Amino acid sequence: MKIKVHRGLDQIGGCITEISTETSRIFIDFGQNLPGNGEPTTPEEDETLVKKIFAQNKKQYEAVFYTHGHEDHVGLFEYIPEDVSQYMSEGTKGLLEIKYDVLYEGANLKVNEFLEKECDSLEYSDALNRLIYADNKCKLLNKIQVWQRTSPRKVLECICIGDIKVTPFFNCHSIYDSHMFFIEADDKRIWHMGDYREHGYLGKGLIPTLKKYATDIDVLITEGTMLKREDKCIHERIVSYKMQNVMRAFKYVFVLASATDIERLAAIKRASIDAAKPLYISSLFMKKTMVYFTERESKLSKGLFSFEPLFYNDRMLKKLKQTGMTMVVGTSQMKRVKGLLDKLPQEETLLIYSSWDGYYKDPEQVKVNPKYKEFRDMFYNVVDIHTSGHADRQTIEKVIKTVKPKEVVCIHKELDATL
Repeated sequence: MKIKVHRGLDQIGGCITEISTETSRIFIDFGQNLPGNGEPTTPEEDETLVKKIFAQNKKQYEAVFYTHGHEDHVGLFEYIPEDVSQYMSEGTKGLLEIKYDVLYEGANLKVNEFLEKECDSLEYSDALNRLIYADNKCKLLNKIQVWQRTSPRKVLECICIGDIKVTPFFNCHSIYDSHMFFIEADDKRIWHMGDYREHGYLGKGLIPTLKKYATDIDVLITEGTMLKREDKCIHERIVSYKMQNVMRAFKYVFVLASATDIERLAAIKRASIDAAKPLYISSLFMKKTMVYFTERESKLSKGLFSFEPLFYNDRMLKKLKQTGMTMVVGTSQMKRVKGLLDKLPQEETLLIYSSWDGYYKDPEQVKVNPKYKEFRDMFYNVVDIHTSGHADRQTIEKVIKTVKPKEVVCIHKELDATL
């Protein structure tokens, strides 16, 4: 068995790891470079990179497995050769389908508006390109194979690609339905952690799972996102408690958070209930992800992952002003949020910034990805309440001590970050 890390040893995100035998090979993730991490690439350069990788070390049996649905892990799936099988969890595929369905619906609406006005403009061309892009993504997703998350009480099933066996295990990360992999071939055993953490609502199973299944491991492949950062990784329960306290001090509270992070959304919901504030959203994408999470996870989580927010429109402004609110928002809703902000007293309005602070503090990040700082700057009152989706150094060390591998490979890290 051979391991080759094509990308990820010296950058966060954009991960591509190849594991091969004489007859077979698999890839774990084919990710797009994150803004500010790795060299910026065009779609043409991405496609060329994928073609180059698949032209080398060709095997009879090949497949790609994805740990989760963040773009820096799944972003290049559209360039994978048609004869190569692709696998992701059922939950990951569902999230991506929602993402591209919403993009398609929005672009289709814009295209029809321009056609009705008989207006041929740059905006029309952009909308048409988005429509084609989303349609192609949806069609490609239909071909991807899925596995279903395995109950802890059931016998785990592996997926065989030639003489390589891959067994997915659920793990906790800042996106729904993330997984790690147990890989067996040539009498060797590899454990690929993916992106993970222990301090989420679903993180308590990490070490017990490793103790039970990650035994006699030859190579442990772990992420190292947090190795150089001094961020304090508090539990999602503490995130919720802190949010609850500040929510009580302001009548109108906006929370900047990801629509795909089921655990953060649960923390916000709990805080909003404890602060006696109605929960609002204004994004179709967030509405659909919340419905999806509720359908799949409400019963299993005993209601923790059950969401019934109000979907805001301008007719609800009078009621909102009377009751106050918590509204979960994303940076793509900047224009809509600005319009609502203009109608609310700024001294009673707060933004809870619940994303990585590097997006607005790091000059390079601000330059390549300015929307977070721009969104934050719209508010007079702002407080940061966040915890990472990644394992801190202490958790990484605990994982290594638990698994006791013969060798450790650290990816998804900065160049000079060390264990």
